[in-house]
Amino acid sequence: MQHERIENHNSLKLVATLTSGKSRLDFVREVMKMDGGENVLDCIQCGLCAGSCPTRFAMDYSPMQILKMVQLGMRKEVLSSTTIWACATCHTCATRCPRAVNITNLMMSLRNIAMKENFIDKRKTEAKFHKSFFEVVGKYGRLHEQTLMLKILKKTDLTNLLHNAGLGGRLLRKRRLKIRPDKIKHAIELEKMLEKTSEENS
Repeated sequence: MQHERIENHNSLKLVATLTSGKSRLDFVREVMKMDGGENVLDCIQCGLCAGSCPTRFAMDYSPMQILKMVQLGMRKEVLSSTTIWACATCHTCATRCPRAVNITNLMMSLRNIAMKENFIDKRKTEAKFHKSFFEVVGKYGRLHEQTLMLKILKKTDLTNLLHNAGLGGRLLRKRRLKIRPDKIKHAIELEKMLEKTSEENS
């Protein structure tokens, strides 16, 4: 344990020499306190995460590049990237990482910061979906597609609303959708747990 702490301290010193300005080092420290960011300085840039990622084609930077950018304290570039939103949370990268960096959880944590600090001008749709998804799951304990759609659809876009209403009608006839959402048995406990998690991360 002591060896790990010394190694971590030396890594931080290295970041400090490679980056200019206090804010960059502050970002590294902030990420290391996040869920998924604990081992971010252990990344050896082997490329397994980038090579394994099924949504790499939709990203401006690969997961490996994002980890390096975090190590260099490139806050603005990381939080405004498409990568954190394109992540499919499939956990392939985290499973294969030889240094046990939980990249999937880190991407989720970075999304939360991007929303809090308004780095979402170009990513409004993804940010709205992300927020709405967790609101629905937090309320019912599971996803209810109709509630999610009502939250993310533009109420002024009549063409889109009619299209989705028609699709919803067909799914209802085939009994693929439920009109009323089902709640899990311990929904209140889940809601309290999510609130506590939000307080700890704020």
